[in-house]
Amino acid sequence: MIVLKILREGKFQKDFLSAVKYIPSFYNVEEVSGVNRFIFNTATGAILKTSKDIEKIENFSVSQKIQLIKNGFLVPENTEEFIDYFSKIKPTNKEKPSFFTIIPTTACNAKCFYCYEEGYCKQTMSVKTISDVTHYLITNIKDTDKFVLDWYGGEPLLCVSAIDSIIQTIKAKVNLQDKHWESSITTNATLFNPDLINKAVLEWQLKSAHITIDGIEDDHNKRKNISLNGKSAFQSTINNIYLLLQKNVNINLRIHLDNNNKDDFSAIIKSIEPFFAFQNFHLFPTYLFPPEFCMTDSYICDEEKEKLFYDIFKILNKTGYSNLIDSFPYPKTCGCFATKSNTVVISPNGSLHSCVQEFLNTEDWINDEKFFEYPSSVEGCKECTYFPICLGGCVHNRSLHGTVRTPCVRNRYIIKPLLQLISE
Repeated sequence: MIVLKILREGKFQKDFLSAVKYIPSFYNVEEVSGVNRFIFNTATGAILKTSKDIEKIENFSVSQKIQLIKNGFLVPENTEEFIDYFSKIKPTNKEKPSFFTIIPTTACNAKCFYCYEEGYCKQTMSVKTISDVTHYLITNIKDTDKFVLDWYGGEPLLCVSAIDSIIQTIKAKVNLQDKHWESSITTNATLFNPDLINKAVLEWQLKSAHITIDGIEDDHNKRKNISLNGKSAFQSTINNIYLLLQKNVNINLRIHLDNNNKDDFSAIIKSIEPFFAFQNFHLFPTYLFPPEFCMTDSYICDEEKEKLFYDIFKILNKTGYSNLIDSFPYPKTCGCFATKSNTVVISPNGSLHSCVQEFLNTEDWINDEKFFEYPSSVEGCKECTYFPICLGGCVHNRSLHGTVRTPCVRNRYIIKPLLQLISE
Protein backbone atom coordinates (compact mmCIF):
# COMPACT_ATOMS: atom_id res chain seq x y z
CA MET A 1 0.00 0.00 0.00
CA ILE A 2 1.34 3.42 -0.97
CA VAL A 3 1.67 5.88 1.91
CA LEU A 4 0.72 9.44 0.97
CA LYS A 5 0.14 11.99 3.69
CA ILE A 6 -0.11 15.74 3.30
CA LEU A 7 1.69 17.13 6.36
CA ARG A 8 0.73 20.71 5.47
CA GLU A 9 -1.68 22.01 2.85
CA GLY A 10 -0.37 24.44 0.25
CA LYS A 11 -1.06 28.16 0.33
CA PHE A 12 -2.02 28.20 -3.35
CA GLN A 13 -4.44 25.38 -4.22
CA LYS A 14 -4.38 24.00 -7.76
CA ASP A 15 -7.28 22.58 -9.81
CA PHE A 16 -7.24 19.02 -11.13
CA LEU A 17 -7.59 18.81 -14.94
CA SER A 18 -8.48 15.27 -16.02
CA ALA A 19 -7.33 15.55 -19.65
CA VAL A 20 -3.88 16.95 -18.81
CA LYS A 21 -0.58 15.08 -18.43
CA TYR A 22 1.17 15.91 -15.15
CA ILE A 23 4.82 15.88 -14.13
CA PRO A 24 6.61 16.59 -10.81
CA SER A 25 7.03 20.29 -10.02
CA PHE A 26 10.43 21.93 -10.46
CA TYR A 27 9.82 23.51 -7.06
CA ASN A 28 9.80 20.20 -5.16
CA VAL A 29 12.63 19.87 -2.62
CA GLU A 30 13.02 16.25 -1.48
CA GLU A 31 14.63 14.30 1.35
CA VAL A 32 14.71 10.47 1.17
CA SER A 33 14.73 8.47 4.40
CA GLY A 34 14.52 4.70 4.02
CA VAL A 35 11.32 3.89 2.12
CA ASN A 36 9.83 7.34 2.73
CA ARG A 37 10.22 10.61 0.87
CA PHE A 38 9.55 13.98 2.44
CA ILE A 39 8.86 16.74 -0.08
CA PHE A 40 8.39 20.49 0.35
CA ASN A 41 6.98 22.50 -2.55
CA THR A 42 8.38 26.03 -2.41
CA ALA A 43 5.68 27.41 -4.75
CA THR A 44 2.75 26.35 -2.53
CA GLY A 45 4.32 25.72 0.88
CA ALA A 46 2.83 22.21 1.01
CA ILE A 47 4.69 19.36 2.75
CA LEU A 48 4.27 15.71 1.78
CA LYS A 49 5.25 12.30 3.11
CA THR A 50 5.06 9.44 0.62
CA SER A 51 6.45 5.95 0.23
CA LYS A 52 6.73 6.22 -3.55
CA ASP A 53 8.69 8.33 -6.01
CA ILE A 54 6.17 10.82 -7.42
CA GLU A 55 7.99 10.58 -10.75
CA LYS A 56 6.08 7.27 -11.09
CA ILE A 57 2.67 8.91 -11.21
CA GLU A 58 0.97 5.76 -12.44
CA ASN A 59 1.53 4.16 -9.02
CA PHE A 60 -0.86 6.56 -7.32
CA SER A 61 -4.63 6.31 -7.14
CA VAL A 62 -6.83 9.01 -8.66
CA SER A 63 -7.60 10.51 -5.24
CA GLN A 64 -3.88 10.56 -4.38
CA LYS A 65 -3.06 12.24 -7.71
CA ILE A 66 -5.67 14.89 -6.99
CA GLN A 67 -3.99 15.60 -3.63
CA LEU A 68 -0.58 15.88 -5.32
CA ILE A 69 -1.96 18.24 -7.99
CA LYS A 70 -4.01 20.31 -5.56
CA ASN A 71 -0.91 21.00 -3.44
CA GLY A 72 1.41 21.72 -6.38
CA PHE A 73 3.60 18.60 -6.24
CA LEU A 74 2.44 17.74 -9.77
CA VAL A 75 1.96 20.36 -12.49
CA PRO A 76 0.76 20.27 -16.12
CA GLU A 77 3.54 19.04 -18.39
CA ASN A 78 4.12 22.27 -20.33
CA THR A 79 3.89 24.66 -17.36
CA GLU A 80 6.48 27.45 -17.30
CA GLU A 81 6.65 27.42 -13.52
CA PHE A 82 8.98 30.40 -13.09
CA ILE A 83 6.83 32.57 -15.37
CA ASP A 84 3.66 31.29 -13.69
CA TYR A 85 4.94 32.17 -10.22
CA PHE A 86 6.60 35.38 -11.38
CA SER A 87 3.18 36.63 -12.57
CA LYS A 88 2.04 36.70 -8.93
CA ILE A 89 4.66 39.37 -8.10
CA LYS A 90 3.31 42.85 -8.64
CA PRO A 91 5.85 45.55 -7.73
CA THR A 92 4.46 49.06 -7.52
CA ASN A 93 5.88 52.51 -6.96
CA LYS A 94 5.62 54.06 -3.52
CA GLU A 95 2.47 56.12 -3.74
CA LYS A 96 0.76 56.10 -0.34
CA PRO A 97 3.14 55.23 2.51
CA SER A 98 1.62 53.90 5.72
CA PHE A 99 4.64 52.16 7.29
CA PHE A 100 7.17 54.82 8.26
CA THR A 101 10.63 53.73 9.42
CA ILE A 102 11.96 56.80 11.21
CA ILE A 103 15.66 57.10 12.06
CA PRO A 104 15.95 59.91 14.64
CA THR A 105 19.69 59.26 15.03
CA THR A 106 22.52 57.08 13.72
CA ALA A 107 24.28 57.41 17.08
CA CYS A 108 24.25 54.35 19.34
CA ASN A 109 25.31 53.42 22.87
CA ALA A 110 26.56 50.06 21.53
CA LYS A 111 29.66 49.51 19.41
CA CYS A 112 28.82 46.28 17.55
CA PHE A 113 31.74 45.30 15.31
CA TYR A 114 29.38 44.10 12.56
CA CYS A 115 27.15 47.19 12.31
CA TYR A 116 26.75 48.37 8.72
CA GLU A 117 26.35 51.93 10.03
CA GLU A 118 29.77 51.84 11.71
CA GLY A 119 31.45 54.06 9.11
CA TYR A 120 28.54 56.50 8.82
CA CYS A 121 28.85 60.08 9.97
CA LYS A 122 26.70 60.27 13.12
CA GLN A 123 23.58 62.33 12.55
CA THR A 124 20.69 63.25 14.83
CA MET A 125 17.47 64.97 13.82
CA SER A 126 17.53 68.71 14.41
CA VAL A 127 14.52 70.55 15.84
CA LYS A 128 13.67 71.78 12.34
CA THR A 129 13.93 68.27 10.87
CA ILE A 130 11.67 66.90 13.62
CA SER A 131 9.11 69.56 12.68
CA ASP A 132 9.43 68.81 8.94
CA VAL A 133 9.17 65.05 9.48
CA THR A 134 6.11 65.51 11.68
CA HIS A 135 4.45 67.63 8.99
CA TYR A 136 5.23 64.96 6.38
CA LEU A 137 3.72 62.25 8.60
CA ILE A 138 0.57 64.26 9.32
CA THR A 139 0.08 64.92 5.61
CA ASN A 140 0.32 61.22 4.81
CA ILE A 141 -1.67 59.71 7.68
CA LYS A 142 -4.64 62.06 7.90
CA ASP A 143 -6.42 60.22 5.07
CA THR A 144 -5.36 56.67 5.95
CA ASP A 145 -7.16 54.22 8.22
CA LYS A 146 -4.05 52.65 9.72
CA PHE A 147 -0.33 53.33 9.94
CA VAL A 148 2.84 52.25 11.73
CA LEU A 149 5.60 54.41 13.17
CA ASP A 150 8.71 52.19 13.13
CA TRP A 151 11.57 53.63 15.23
CA TYR A 152 15.03 52.66 14.02
CA GLY A 153 18.62 53.77 14.48
CA GLY A 154 21.36 53.92 15.59
CA GLU A 155 19.68 53.49 18.93
CA PRO A 156 16.32 55.30 18.78
CA LEU A 157 15.98 55.38 22.58
CA LEU A 158 18.74 58.00 22.61
CA CYS A 159 16.06 60.29 21.14
CA VAL A 160 13.07 59.78 23.41
CA SER A 161 12.29 63.51 23.31
CA ALA A 162 12.17 63.47 19.50
CA ILE A 163 9.83 60.47 19.50
CA ASP A 164 7.64 62.20 22.11
CA SER A 165 7.55 65.40 20.09
CA ILE A 166 6.56 63.68 16.85
CA ILE A 167 3.83 61.56 18.44
CA GLN A 168 2.38 64.30 20.61
CA THR A 169 2.17 66.71 17.67
CA ILE A 170 0.45 64.05 15.53
CA LYS A 171 -2.06 63.44 18.34
CA ALA A 172 -2.73 67.17 18.60
CA LYS A 173 -3.31 67.68 14.87
CA VAL A 174 -4.86 64.41 13.67
CA ASN A 175 -8.01 62.74 14.97
CA LEU A 176 -6.65 59.28 15.78
CA GLN A 177 -9.82 57.99 17.41
CA ASP A 178 -10.96 56.11 14.30
CA LYS A 179 -7.49 55.09 13.12
CA HIS A 180 -5.59 51.90 13.88
CA TRP A 181 -2.03 52.94 14.57
CA GLU A 182 0.94 51.58 16.45
CA SER A 183 4.67 51.87 16.97
CA SER A 184 7.44 49.32 16.59
CA ILE A 185 11.08 49.72 17.52
CA THR A 186 14.48 48.21 16.73
CA THR A 187 16.63 48.58 19.84
CA ASN A 188 19.29 46.92 21.98
CA ALA A 189 16.81 47.50 24.86
CA THR A 190 19.45 48.60 27.40
CA LEU A 191 17.99 52.11 27.71
CA PHE A 192 14.52 50.92 28.60
CA ASN A 193 13.34 51.12 32.21
CA PRO A 194 9.90 50.47 33.75
CA ASP A 195 8.76 54.09 33.37
CA LEU A 196 9.92 54.34 29.75
CA ILE A 197 8.27 51.02 28.91
CA ASN A 198 4.99 52.31 30.36
CA LYS A 199 5.32 55.49 28.32
CA ALA A 200 6.11 53.54 25.13
CA VAL A 201 3.13 51.23 25.57
CA LEU A 202 0.61 53.88 26.61
CA GLU A 203 1.73 56.95 24.64
CA TRP A 204 3.64 55.53 21.67
CA GLN A 205 1.29 52.55 21.19
CA LEU A 206 4.34 50.28 21.18
CA LYS A 207 3.25 46.85 19.92
CA SER A 208 6.50 45.20 18.84
CA ALA A 209 10.23 45.40 19.54
CA HIS A 210 13.07 43.93 17.47
CA ILE A 211 16.00 43.07 19.72
CA THR A 212 19.27 41.19 19.13
CA ILE A 213 21.36 38.90 21.32
CA ASP A 214 24.93 38.19 20.21
CA GLY A 215 25.85 35.21 22.40
CA ILE A 216 26.05 34.06 26.00
CA GLU A 217 26.34 36.85 28.56
CA ASP A 218 30.11 37.45 28.45
CA ASP A 219 30.28 37.21 24.67
CA HIS A 220 27.23 39.44 24.17
CA ASN A 221 28.68 42.10 26.49
CA LYS A 222 32.01 42.08 24.64
CA ARG A 223 30.36 42.32 21.23
CA LYS A 224 27.90 45.05 22.20
CA ASN A 225 30.57 46.96 24.16
CA ILE A 226 27.99 49.08 25.97
CA SER A 227 28.98 51.15 28.99
CA LEU A 228 26.32 50.83 31.70
CA ASN A 229 28.26 51.89 34.78
CA GLY A 230 29.48 48.37 35.41
CA LYS A 231 26.13 46.70 34.78
CA SER A 232 25.75 43.81 32.34
CA ALA A 233 24.24 44.84 29.00
CA PHE A 234 23.02 41.26 28.58
CA GLN A 235 21.14 41.26 31.89
CA SER A 236 19.72 44.71 31.16
CA THR A 237 18.40 43.49 27.80
CA ILE A 238 17.00 40.27 29.29
CA ASN A 239 15.28 42.13 32.15
CA ASN A 240 13.70 44.64 29.78
CA ILE A 241 12.54 41.92 27.37
CA TYR A 242 10.71 40.36 30.32
CA LEU A 243 9.05 43.67 31.22
CA LEU A 244 8.03 44.27 27.60
CA LEU A 245 6.56 40.77 27.32
CA GLN A 246 4.53 41.38 30.47
CA LYS A 247 3.12 44.50 28.81
CA ASN A 248 2.02 42.37 25.81
CA VAL A 249 4.62 43.87 23.47
CA ASN A 250 5.57 41.40 20.74
CA ILE A 251 9.27 40.58 21.04
CA ASN A 252 11.13 39.51 17.90
CA LEU A 253 14.45 38.30 19.26
CA ARG A 254 17.20 37.83 16.70
CA ILE A 255 20.20 35.71 17.70
CA HIS A 256 23.32 36.46 15.65
CA LEU A 257 25.56 33.44 15.12
CA ASP A 258 29.02 33.08 13.62
CA ASN A 259 31.82 30.55 13.88
CA ASN A 260 32.91 31.99 17.22
CA ASN A 261 29.61 31.63 19.07
CA LYS A 262 27.52 29.01 17.20
CA ASP A 263 28.59 26.25 19.61
CA ASP A 264 27.05 28.28 22.44
CA PHE A 265 23.57 28.17 20.92
CA SER A 266 22.26 25.64 23.48
CA ALA A 267 23.52 27.83 26.32
CA ILE A 268 21.99 30.94 24.74
CA ILE A 269 18.63 29.16 24.46
CA LYS A 270 18.82 28.04 28.07
CA SER A 271 19.30 31.66 29.17
CA ILE A 272 16.12 32.81 27.37
CA GLU A 273 13.98 29.70 27.86
CA PRO A 274 11.62 31.41 30.35
CA PHE A 275 10.45 33.63 27.48
CA PHE A 276 9.06 30.60 25.64
CA ALA A 277 6.02 30.69 27.92
CA PHE A 278 4.90 33.98 26.33
CA GLN A 279 2.77 33.80 23.18
CA ASN A 280 4.12 37.21 22.17
CA PHE A 281 7.74 35.98 22.08
CA HIS A 282 9.20 35.15 18.65
CA LEU A 283 12.69 33.80 18.06
CA PHE A 284 14.78 34.36 14.94
CA PRO A 285 18.22 32.70 15.13
CA THR A 286 20.32 33.36 12.04
CA TYR A 287 23.84 33.83 10.71
CA LEU A 288 25.67 37.11 11.07
CA PHE A 289 26.05 38.98 7.78
CA PRO A 290 29.68 39.75 6.88
CA PRO A 291 30.82 43.24 5.83
CA GLU A 292 30.02 43.95 2.19
CA PHE A 293 33.53 43.36 0.86
CA CYS A 294 35.37 41.28 3.48
CA MET A 295 34.70 37.69 4.56
CA THR A 296 36.87 36.62 7.49
CA ASP A 297 36.94 33.10 8.93
CA SER A 298 34.63 34.10 11.77
CA TYR A 299 31.64 34.43 9.42
CA ILE A 300 29.61 31.41 8.35
CA CYS A 301 29.97 30.84 4.61
CA ASP A 302 27.08 29.77 2.38
CA GLU A 303 28.22 26.14 2.26
CA GLU A 304 28.01 25.89 6.06
CA LYS A 305 24.58 27.50 6.56
CA GLU A 306 22.46 24.37 6.14
CA LYS A 307 24.53 22.59 8.81
CA LEU A 308 24.07 25.62 11.08
CA PHE A 309 20.28 25.51 10.71
CA TYR A 310 20.16 21.74 11.17
CA ASP A 311 21.83 22.21 14.56
CA ILE A 312 19.61 25.20 15.42
CA PHE A 313 16.29 23.50 14.67
CA LYS A 314 17.35 20.26 16.32
CA ILE A 315 18.03 22.13 19.56
CA LEU A 316 14.82 24.18 19.32
CA ASN A 317 12.75 21.08 18.60
CA LYS A 318 14.06 19.44 21.79
CA THR A 319 13.03 22.47 23.86
CA GLY A 320 9.49 22.27 22.53
CA TYR A 321 9.66 25.88 21.33
CA SER A 322 9.75 25.07 17.63
CA ASN A 323 7.30 22.89 15.69
CA LEU A 324 9.28 21.66 12.70
CA ILE A 325 6.33 21.71 10.27
CA ASP A 326 5.42 25.28 11.28
CA SER A 327 9.05 26.32 10.77
CA PHE A 328 8.79 25.84 7.00
CA PRO A 329 8.19 29.19 5.26
CA TYR A 330 5.27 29.88 2.98
CA PRO A 331 5.85 31.24 -0.55
CA LYS A 332 6.06 35.01 -0.95
CA THR A 333 4.33 37.33 -3.39
CA CYS A 334 6.23 40.48 -2.50
CA GLY A 335 9.90 41.15 -1.94
CA CYS A 336 11.74 42.72 0.97
CA PHE A 337 10.65 45.75 2.99
CA ALA A 338 12.33 48.13 0.52
CA THR A 339 10.25 46.91 -2.44
CA LYS A 340 6.84 47.31 -0.79
CA SER A 341 4.59 50.11 -2.00
CA ASN A 342 3.57 51.36 1.46
CA THR A 343 6.99 51.61 3.17
CA VAL A 344 9.37 54.51 3.47
CA VAL A 345 12.57 55.18 5.42
CA ILE A 346 13.03 58.67 6.87
CA SER A 347 16.67 59.52 7.56
CA PRO A 348 18.01 61.85 10.30
CA ASN A 349 18.14 64.71 7.79
CA GLY A 350 14.53 64.13 6.76
CA SER A 351 15.18 62.66 3.31
CA LEU A 352 13.08 59.70 2.12
CA HIS A 353 14.48 56.31 1.12
CA SER A 354 13.49 52.74 0.32
CA CYS A 355 16.11 50.74 2.23
CA VAL A 356 17.54 51.08 5.75
CA GLN A 357 20.95 50.05 4.38
CA GLU A 358 21.04 52.87 1.85
CA PHE A 359 19.61 55.95 3.51
CA LEU A 360 22.98 57.75 3.40
CA ASN A 361 24.02 56.42 -0.01
CA THR A 362 21.15 57.70 -2.16
CA GLU A 363 19.76 61.19 -2.47
CA ASP A 364 16.12 60.19 -2.14
CA TRP A 365 13.78 57.31 -2.90
CA ILE A 366 13.14 58.62 -6.42
CA ASN A 367 16.73 57.51 -7.15
CA ASP A 368 16.11 54.00 -5.78
CA GLU A 369 14.76 52.57 -9.05
CA LYS A 370 16.24 49.15 -8.37
CA PHE A 371 13.72 48.64 -5.59
CA PHE A 372 10.77 49.47 -7.86
CA GLU A 373 12.06 47.38 -10.74
CA TYR A 374 13.67 44.54 -8.82
CA PRO A 375 11.87 41.72 -10.74
CA SER A 376 14.07 42.53 -13.74
CA SER A 377 17.15 41.70 -11.63
CA VAL A 378 16.13 38.17 -10.65
CA GLU A 379 16.36 36.50 -14.06
CA GLY A 380 19.31 34.56 -12.68
CA CYS A 381 16.93 32.92 -10.21
CA LYS A 382 15.05 31.05 -12.95
CA GLU A 383 16.92 27.83 -12.22
CA CYS A 384 16.63 28.11 -8.44
CA THR A 385 14.20 25.76 -6.70
CA TYR A 386 13.94 28.19 -3.78
CA PHE A 387 12.81 31.25 -5.75
CA PRO A 388 9.18 31.35 -4.43
CA ILE A 389 10.32 31.56 -0.79
CA CYS A 390 13.13 34.04 -1.51
CA LEU A 391 12.07 36.16 -4.52
CA GLY A 392 15.65 37.00 -5.32
CA GLY A 393 16.56 37.87 -1.75
CA CYS A 394 18.18 41.17 -0.77
CA VAL A 395 18.03 43.78 -3.54
CA HIS A 396 20.75 45.84 -1.84
CA ASN A 397 23.20 42.92 -1.69
CA ARG A 398 22.35 41.89 -5.25
CA SER A 399 23.19 45.40 -6.48
CA LEU A 400 26.67 45.45 -4.92
CA HIS A 401 29.57 44.81 -7.28
CA GLY A 402 32.33 42.59 -5.92
CA THR A 403 30.56 41.91 -2.63
CA VAL A 404 31.24 38.77 -0.56
CA ARG A 405 27.59 38.77 0.51
CA THR A 406 25.04 36.51 -1.14
CA PRO A 407 21.66 38.06 -1.99
CA CYS A 408 20.02 34.78 -0.89
CA VAL A 409 18.10 35.03 2.39
CA ARG A 410 17.63 32.72 5.39
CA ASN A 411 14.71 30.82 3.80
CA ARG A 412 17.10 29.46 1.19
CA TYR A 413 19.11 27.58 3.80
CA ILE A 414 16.50 26.16 6.20
CA ILE A 415 14.52 23.80 3.92
CA LYS A 416 16.96 20.90 3.59
CA PRO A 417 17.74 20.87 7.34
CA LEU A 418 14.02 20.90 8.24
CA LEU A 419 13.25 18.09 5.78
CA GLN A 420 16.13 16.10 7.20
CA LEU A 421 14.86 16.56 10.76
CA ILE A 422 11.24 15.58 10.04
CA SER A 423 12.51 12.51 8.21
CA GLU A 424 14.53 11.27 11.21
